[in-house]
Amino acid sequence: MSEPETTIDWSIQIRLIRNQFEAALRAGETLDGMDSWLRRVPDEHQESLQVLLEQCRHSIGNDSIETRILASDAAIAAASSQSIDVGDLGHGSAVNQCKTFAGLAADASESLQTKLVQRSFPRGTTLLVQGKPATGLHLLLSGTVDIVDVKTGERIDIDGAGSVLGEMSLLTGQNCSANVVATCDVQSLTLSATDYHELKARHPEIEIALSQLVSDRLGGRNHDALCGKEIGRYRLTRCINRGGMGVVYEAQHVERGDWVALKMLRHRFIYNDAMQSRFDQEAVLLAGLRHRNVVTFQENFLAYRTRFLVLDLCDGSDLFRVLREHGALGEAGTRAVLGQIAKGLQYAHDSNVIHRDLKPGNVLVSRDGCVKLTDFGLSKLLESEVTDGKAVGTPAYMPPEQFRSGEIGPPCDWYALGCMATEMLTGRMLFRQTSWRDLYETKRTSIPTRDWPAIDASREMKNIIAGLLAPAASQRTADLEKISTWADEETVRSILVGGDVDR
Repeated sequence: MSEPETTIDWSIQIRLIRNQFEAALRAGETLDGMDSWLRRVPDEHQESLQVLLEQCRHSIGNDSIETRILASDAAIAAASSQSIDVGDLGHGSAVNQCKTFAGLAADASESLQTKLVQRSFPRGTTLLVQGKPATGLHLLLSGTVDIVDVKTGERIDIDGAGSVLGEMSLLTGQNCSANVVATCDVQSLTLSATDYHELKARHPEIEIALSQLVSDRLGGRNHDALCGKEIGRYRLTRCINRGGMGVVYEAQHVERGDWVALKMLRHRFIYNDAMQSRFDQEAVLLAGLRHRNVVTFQENFLAYRTRFLVLDLCDGSDLFRVLREHGALGEAGTRAVLGQIAKGLQYAHDSNVIHRDLKPGNVLVSRDGCVKLTDFGLSKLLESEVTDGKAVGTPAYMPPEQFRSGEIGPPCDWYALGCMATEMLTGRMLFRQTSWRDLYETKRTSIPTRDWPAIDASREMKNIIAGLLAPAASQRTADLEKISTWADEETVRSILVGGDVDR
């Protein structure tokens, strides 16, 4: 059985996100919802994260405003007192303590250390100037800096010891998106822009390290460095989604004025040929699909050292958030949504395209009730060669054969459709095991019966779901044409506006 392509310790990531959430609350930021925080982890980990965030909100909510202000001041004071110890090992000690550069090979690390110059910046000094290219890269040793949007006067963030600044401008060749101002006396190790370009030519892993930093930051802060910028022929206004492979922005065409969704490949993949190929393949596949229930592709282009896809903008949400906000949809609502998904899926299959990552987060629901399939990044052509032998997809919705990188065909998407159908009926994921192996074993041995899955639905619906969830692909059945007759945009629209739906 194949293991997933990447291994991430999500328990650590969840704790880090919880800490960031607490810091935001204590700083007095208004957090109307948790969706943007929950989307930072895969669907199967969101329940665990939500519990931690709700506990944190409840705990902090009991603090007075004065307590929050004092806590925020204390946090800033603590950051000011932190420092990286250069010590007897010189610059090498600081580089090794910095998580951005900690994984560099020995020769790259040594070359970087020889070019770093220790500098001091008195309080009030501007290290980076908005609208101008970065003159160098700064690794902060001590002190704190404010990241300030000069146009609005807004303080975007506070950075302290261990932070790396100037990476976005150096990596993309664009001007800085904000001022970086010392709030106290600051010590840093600085790499000049000239030395950076010379070093990256000899040691590409230095640029990769910075690309991963850019990837982590874009879409992660309330203020995104790309928002407000003009890229290609589009002006980016806000980040609307953030996934493991890409970041999606709302953008407006500068000449036509129409609104689009701009999907950007994360910078951490600029040297990953497989991921770039997958992103390009999504453009090719979508370019050949034109259906009301499939997101529409407009164009693709290169900018800021990475790839972009231009897609029609959905004026609404995704099914994941709809279920979070509305809970179980009842049979009428489930039929209305499932019918539209089936229409788009049948069209894709007739076009020889297998989605391979069908899940609520990849189903868009517009305000007018139209449902569209999106995110074809893991899709493949039915007649293409055998896959590369790696298991891809979202485990909670994958059929058993997809775990083994077995033969992938339409039944792969049917199984995911069955998982989503039960989730819409119950408001809960059908499979909630967190272990890759446990999920596989549970799915391999779970045969639909009168009692499983436990859903309150008509005999017709239960029979259809039973056919979709058969563990063996050869025994799986799906009458997509029949399911498609259930499509009802008016019922979906009623759910979104809170109207009465026969549940």
